[in-house]
Formats: sequence, structure tokens, C-alpha cells
Amino acid sequence: MVTRLITAAIGVAVTLIVLFLHNTAVLPIAAGAISVIALYEYLRANGLLRYHLSSAAALIYALGLPLVQVGIIARYRSMLMVAAVSVVLYDYIRHKKKMPEKAFFCYLAGMFLIPTAMAATVTLNNVHEQHSVAYLVLALCGAWISDTGAYFFGTLFGKTKLCPEISPKKTVLGFAGGIAANVVFFIGFCMGYSAYMKSKGIAMGVNWFAVIIIAMVCAVLGTLGDLAASTMKRQLGIKDFGNIMPGHGGVLDRFDSVLLVVPFFTAYVQATNFFELA
Repeated sequence: MVTRLITAAIGVAVTLIVLFLHNTAVLPIAAGAISVIALYEYLRANGLLRYHLSSAAALIYALGLPLVQVGIIARYRSMLMVAAVSVVLYDYIRHKKKMPEKAFFCYLAGMFLIPTAMAATVTLNNVHEQHSVAYLVLALCGAWISDTGAYFFGTLFGKTKLCPEISPKKTVLGFAGGIAANVVFFIGFCMGYSAYMKSKGIAMGVNWFAVIIIAMVCAVLGTLGDLAASTMKRQLGIKDFGNIMPGHGGVLDRFDSVLLVVPFFTAYVQATNFFELA
């Protein structure tokens, strides 16, 4: 438990530093580093690292995508994607007798989900210059707060298992508690943020309906991502994707719930700016 708490404290400290420096190169570099480490863990767990050319292309893509999200260089995103997928396709053809079909599609799934989620943090940071940090905090907490709330509600009150064969500790009441925790956090954060902005002389309103909806959806998507990762680990016969974070497993173990939440949050904010100028 002590090791787990120490690792969590270090993780929180690093996250705060990255958020503080969000308008510098630190954010895309951090997103790229997380992306490449998480994808490496995914490829290793699925036994795909033996295909060296495909793995190199996938990891370069994972590192590069968050770096080409904004500015003039963003025009090369599609080219980067086509280049990476083309290399994997070539390797698949080259290893036609060694690389099974499921391995090829496993590459594509990992390359689509993990780098896209991490790159979305960079996109989100540029959706609105004034509210970028607030959006980043809400997006990440949208995945992690519900998981924490589900754990405590499930431990204290949960009896009926949600998915006993996949994640024995998750309960139906814990799942509901996670959604409630997300809604409470989002409302509390937005109230505090609105008050802070008004104290600086910037009048703004909050679309509370949009806030509640996105809080609930983020909780559901975070749980879905977590359960999908747990299903894969059970099928592969492993406990964690990695051990880079003592007490927590690997990077992918901590960011599995983020994979759907951050891209959805980014798209939602682009469509519905729930921080409105008064």
C-alpha cells in the first residue's frame, strides 16, 4: 500500500507539472512519451514485438502523433498515419506465413486507440485558449474520478457484481457510485472555476446540463475502457500490462480508462463549449 501511495503521489506531481507547463512543448512531449510506452506495453503483452518493422512503425507513430496536432505541422497527420499503416501492411504481406491475421488487426487497433487518445490531450489544450487547463483537468478526472468513486462505493455498499468473470471487484452499485462521483466532481470543479474566473474580472456562465451529461458519459466510457483492458489481460493470462509504476502496473494500466474518455471529451467540447461568456 505504501508503494502504491508513493507511486500515486509521484504521478500526481508529474501531472501537475505538465499541466502547469501546458502551453509549452512539455505537454505534447509528455503525451508522446505516454503514448509510446503504453503502446509498447500493449504490443509486448500481445507478443507482437517480434515483428520488428511493424513495431518500429507503430511506436514511431505513437510518439509522433501527439507532436503534430497543432500548427502548420498538423497538415502532416494523415501522411504520418498512412506511412505507419503502410509499413505494417508491407510487413504483414512480407510475413504472410508467420504473421496471423489477428496480429495485423491487433496492430491497427493499438495504433488507433492509444496514440489517438494521447494526441487528443494536445488538441484539447488548443480548443479554447482561456479554458484549456480546466478542460484538461476535467478530461483526465473524468476517467479517474469515476474509477475511484466506483472503488469506494463498491467496497462499502456493493454486493451485486457488475462483471464477476472480468473484474470481480466491480459492482453495480459501485458503477452507479462512480457516475455520481463524476457528476459531483464536475459540478464542484465548474463552480470553483467559475468563481475563480469571476474573481479575475472575467464573467462567465456554465452550461450545467452539458456538464452533467459529459460527466455521466465520461464515467461510462472510462468503465468500458477499463473493463476492455481487464478482458484482454485475462485472455492473455497477465495481471498487468507492465511494471513501470510500482503498485499500479504499467502506463497502460493507468490510462486504459482514458482511451475513450479524452477523445470523446475533446469532441464534445468542440461541439458544445459548456463554459460560456456571460
